[in-house]
Amino acid sequence: MMLRSRSNNAMNIAANQPKGMPNLLIECNQSFQRNDVLKTLALTTNSFISMLPQDAFSFSPSLPLFKQTRALFAEGGVNVHIKRTKKPTEEDTINEPKAKRAALSDLSNAISNVLIDSTKKILPFDKSVPVPTRRASKRLSNVKEEIKKELEGEIAVEANGQPVENPFPSYNYDKEQATDLLSFSEFAFDIFCYFRSRESEFAVGNYLKRQPQLNHDARATLVDWMVEIQETFELNHETLYLGVKLVDIYCDKVKVVIEKDNLQLIACAAMLVASKFDERSPPLIDDFIYIAGQIFSREDMMQMEMELLDVVDFDLGAPLSYSYVRRYARVTKTDMATLTLSRYILETSLMFFDLNRMSESLLASAAFMLASSMKNSESVAEWSPVLHKYTGYTRKDVEPVMWMVNHMMHVSRQQKFRKNNTVYSKYSHEVFFEVALTPFLIDKFVPSAPIQVPCLKL
Repeated sequence: MMLRSRSNNAMNIAANQPKGMPNLLIECNQSFQRNDVLKTLALTTNSFISMLPQDAFSFSPSLPLFKQTRALFAEGGVNVHIKRTKKPTEEDTINEPKAKRAALSDLSNAISNVLIDSTKKILPFDKSVPVPTRRASKRLSNVKEEIKKELEGEIAVEANGQPVENPFPSYNYDKEQATDLLSFSEFAFDIFCYFRSRESEFAVGNYLKRQPQLNHDARATLVDWMVEIQETFELNHETLYLGVKLVDIYCDKVKVVIEKDNLQLIACAAMLVASKFDERSPPLIDDFIYIAGQIFSREDMMQMEMELLDVVDFDLGAPLSYSYVRRYARVTKTDMATLTLSRYILETSLMFFDLNRMSESLLASAAFMLASSMKNSESVAEWSPVLHKYTGYTRKDVEPVMWMVNHMMHVSRQQKFRKNNTVYSKYSHEVFFEVALTPFLIDKFVPSAPIQVPCLKL
């Protein structure tokens, strides 16, 4: 009734006004119900509408409702942009429970009552946090100083963990990447030193002597099929390398004689475990059963997965040559084509059993030197102080292995390996810069020479 009487009064005022004066209140008659809503909303806001003249408001039906409301408040002297609620007191902040998310509604009440208040320096639950002692602070300071020295290039670490003289102290790639949070520059050098220290723990013995059903050709065919799995499921390259490593470790450590019919089952279980370890969305068991032609069941797959994890002692953090060569390309700022050629060489080496028994970092160094030399096409690429620093190997260490890897590439194109051409076809594609078409270096060995890598680590 109050709003209706005000509207009638407003219409009376409009009727008594001169005809030449613009009358904005005529529009109220066209949107009477909307005016009722807006004026009711205005009356409930700070009770300021009742003190204003009845003809102080006009509305346009052509404007959105929220804009008319904001204009209405502005005419009344209310700043809707800076209007804020009452600031909670300290007692209100502590006692008010934190709102729950629907998906986490089953969590304990203790967690749900925790509130993060950035305006307070010390929260009540901070009282239980111990303050670092002077001795602990000193130890932390010493650790930071050691990291700082290492980043500045003052020391380098060999695979046995002993400090040696830095071959190139003036260059520090990780220090240049300090602003990139995803590069973990403070820990990158230590991570790869740690990888090198763990290589001996994943060394593979000559299990072909103990497994009469296995030989070099059968293993090469199996690895070639695993490359097909990696391509079919579009898995990461690290997954492929880890899968091959798990197959070798399992065949080396298992106590029973492996039947030839179980090789695909072992390979699928290894790829499944590697996918779970490295992939964001690993393939399903049914996917592996399908790609293997349904020669085994889900129960067989699950049983082999558990057996494989038990044999490898659940240790899946094996150093991979793929990770090393990517690191070497980064520190030397090598172009993508050369890095891809290095990957092609390493992926081809997966089919050769003897090369997978040596140091992963040394094999990656040899592949990187060979790729750089193939791109140079005239002579063996130089082994710079940067590579010496970040690989831990000198040119004298790497070059003999490089020539054997080059011989391996020639052997891979021989007639008996032509059936295992998945890697070659993969890297012949333009997506991979067609690096498989790059000419090899001249082979220093006769075609029938065995692949025997110097400094073989058993």
